[in-house]
Amino acid sequence: MHKWFIIILLSLATAAPLLHAEQERPKIGLVLGGGGALGFAHIGVLKVLEEQQIPIDYIGGTSMGAIVAGMYAAGMTPEEMEQSFLELDWWEVLRDRSPHQYLTYRRKEENKRFMGTEFGLNNRKLMFSPGMARGQKLNNVLETFTLNCAGISDFDSLNIPYRAIATDLRKGESVALKEGSLAKAMRASMAVPGAFTPVRMDGRVFVDGGIYNNIPVDVVKSMGADIIIAVDVGASGAAKGEQKDFLTLGEVIGRTYSIMQRPNQEKQLKNADLVIAPDLMDLSSSQFHKAADIIPRGRIAANELKKELSAYSADDSTYAAFLKKQRFKHDKQIIVDQVNVVGNDLVSEKTIRYRIKSEPGPLDLSTVNKDLLRMHGMGNFQTVTYDLHPNGENYDLLYLTQEKFWGPGFLHFGLKFDLASNASMLWSLLLNYTRTQMNDYGGELRIALQAGGLQRLIQTEWYQPISSSGVFFFSPTLRAEDSDIDLYHNDDVIAEVEHQEILGMLDLGISGFEFGEFRVGMIGGYVWDEGHSGIISLGEINEPLIGLTTRLRFDQLDDPVFPTKGARITLDGLFSTDELGSGQNFDRLEASALVPFSIGRHTVLPKISAGTSFGTDLPFYSTFHLGGQDSFAGYAPYQLFGNYYGLMSLGYRYRLGQLPPTLGNGLFALARFDAGNTWMDSDDVDITDLDYGTLLGLGADTVIGRCILSVGKAKELSHLRIYFSIGNNF
Repeated sequence: MHKWFIIILLSLATAAPLLHAEQERPKIGLVLGGGGALGFAHIGVLKVLEEQQIPIDYIGGTSMGAIVAGMYAAGMTPEEMEQSFLELDWWEVLRDRSPHQYLTYRRKEENKRFMGTEFGLNNRKLMFSPGMARGQKLNNVLETFTLNCAGISDFDSLNIPYRAIATDLRKGESVALKEGSLAKAMRASMAVPGAFTPVRMDGRVFVDGGIYNNIPVDVVKSMGADIIIAVDVGASGAAKGEQKDFLTLGEVIGRTYSIMQRPNQEKQLKNADLVIAPDLMDLSSSQFHKAADIIPRGRIAANELKKELSAYSADDSTYAAFLKKQRFKHDKQIIVDQVNVVGNDLVSEKTIRYRIKSEPGPLDLSTVNKDLLRMHGMGNFQTVTYDLHPNGENYDLLYLTQEKFWGPGFLHFGLKFDLASNASMLWSLLLNYTRTQMNDYGGELRIALQAGGLQRLIQTEWYQPISSSGVFFFSPTLRAEDSDIDLYHNDDVIAEVEHQEILGMLDLGISGFEFGEFRVGMIGGYVWDEGHSGIISLGEINEPLIGLTTRLRFDQLDDPVFPTKGARITLDGLFSTDELGSGQNFDRLEASALVPFSIGRHTVLPKISAGTSFGTDLPFYSTFHLGGQDSFAGYAPYQLFGNYYGLMSLGYRYRLGQLPPTLGNGLFALARFDAGNTWMDSDDVDITDLDYGTLLGLGADTVIGRCILSVGKAKELSHLRIYFSIGNNF
């Protein structure tokens, strides 16, 4: 007994210094500063801190620093963060448009016809979104990154206690966010004014925390940290500013912002025990596509301070305990009891719920993300996010909708400029007003005005779903058009035809939502065709047009102009009969299909289209036309026409590079081979009578639409034709 008593005393004596050492270990706080894309360097710093076995007891940050800090507090490893950021398409995140394939078909029409800028027109006031990006895609990304901490609203209960710094616009003060939705707090901290819309929480309006406190040493210290390690990704930028000439507006604004921030940053840094400042002199805060270059800079800077960092290293057992806590996975299965929608006012909940596929039961994150895409694709919301609220042992899945405050009346603008050598210049301006949510079923009024050198148009459409789901609808339309069309003989313009029409249409349809729509209807009105110039005499058409119509649209392309995958199928029919009072009997049916596919930067675009009059003679205003950059290479627009046509095209596109998100998307090299022709009589339709054309060019996907410069050559023509196009497709 005496022997065991001595052994116990010796054991306690040996353990006491270790327990005392653990109790005396200083609490370490990590502060990650803001800096846009330069904040990726924080990941490299975290790698070195882990290699040095430095446990982090408290963590906080601003802007991109808040995002990296939040991901670490939620349990992600530096390697997981690096992989996530490298795989992320930052152009798509910052461009912040709903994927084209998830837009409802009516929004797809607008996406193709108009520039990305959307205005609101309400109470005779012109309104605009308070940020270029509304943060929808960034919200979804952050929600995915923080799913491990679903249901945790107290940031002190995260794997590492955490704070995100934001600026309260109303009170004009810095706020340390310590509770609520982790993803939303991270997003609020990065709401750079003008770039992202503000985040509204609990009656407050938040923007980028860097306005007041870009390196929040004081906040993390107040959490209980004894030692502060701060990472300053803006130091080299501040030094670089002293050497610049500031020749661009962006450089002037960026430097002004930096000058205002820097004094407070330096004041905060004086209270840090160790400052890590990566050398990012040759990089900028907007270069999100250079994550692979920025992350290693943080590692280099931290490695240079290994000796200083070693003072904060923990022993193996202490650090193992830290990693167990930081890496902890809240991996219990998330069971959803209820699926609820909140935040909607004008948009019917029944209409929204038709887009929701998530059901009570185990949470399926893939289904949730698709629900978000479908709801946001309706076009009524600034953002649609989700949250998981604890409900006993399970959770309620909440879809949080934020309607566009500048709606429900929207103004869109479009422009088109097409030039082909030895042909008339085509230019048009388009103004569109759409008044959505006219009633509980989501009725819409759309008024389009088009002005231009060769086409003038005014059209009014009422689109009215007849059920809460929106599957069935009817649509009356009034249209008046005045256009000029060149008439060719071989490669010479021999006349100009002026076409005028006043038409009314009534359609019944089935909506496939994001997939497309099918319509059948009636058309009635008057048309005029008159040849008023040229070297030949043309007859005039002055007659009523009354008939039946049909239209099918299937559109699952990922982009309306430069698609890489998906499919688009169209079918248009017009059946005019004198039995209903029309001036002529004729039938017209046209169909086309495009199915692109891609491997890496390479995209192949096979397309086939054809038209038939079923043996009837089409009036000139209804004949099929081929020619132009998008139709038949080497020919001018409308140069080929007839009662029948067939066209097969094989396009190729190579992605050369990327534009900044504020300017657009990609840069491309283009090539296309066309084979086809038009015929006046069905007996003339013969595969041996095909003409061939080739096209080579360069293209860019810009904020004002596509921009393409190309050259085409048709087999039957002796010369090359140069094309230039800029703007939208309408």
